[in-house]
Amino acid sequence: MKSVCKNFNADFLLIDDKKARQKAELLGIKCIGTLGLLYYAKQKQLIPELRPIFIKLIENKRYFSKKYVNIFLKKSDELTI
Repeated sequence: MKSVCKNFNADFLLIDDKKARQKAELLGIKCIGTLGLLYYAKQKQLIPELRPIFIKLIENKRYFSKKYVNIFLKKSDELTI
């Protein structure tokens, strides 16, 4: 996994699976999840709001912990779900 990240010259690995993420981090790979990536995009003003995107992901059966969804929404000064 580490060599794949290096071959792509990636700054981090986009991964949501908790167990796989823990293993990657044990190998020294920086990881980010979908919610974190979207939050980063909002901070860089690449997207205007998180809430509509989070709602659409949830409506399309993507599972995210409500706790983490709301953490990112609060950090972005948006209404929680």
